[in-house]
Amino acid sequence: MMYIYAGLGVATIAALTLFGWVLYRAGRNAARVRSEQQNVTEANAQNATMARMNEAAASAPQTDDELLAKLRDGKEGQ
Repeated sequence: MMYIYAGLGVATIAALTLFGWVLYRAGRNAARVRSEQQNVTEANAQNATMARMNEAAASAPQTDDELLAKLRDGKEGQ
């Protein structure tokens, strides 16, 4: 009878250890997912900013004559 109790004790400790390990891994995976989502959000914001900067640089007047013509036509700032 003693061996049965010892076996049940060892099995209980093994089950609790396995359960703890699974919870630990789940927590690490959840943290990794949150971190990756935050990185994606930051990258999207940075890409949007760069796109606006590139658009502004591409549509900006290249010479003083172009700038003066835009100002005369009232197109600057639109």
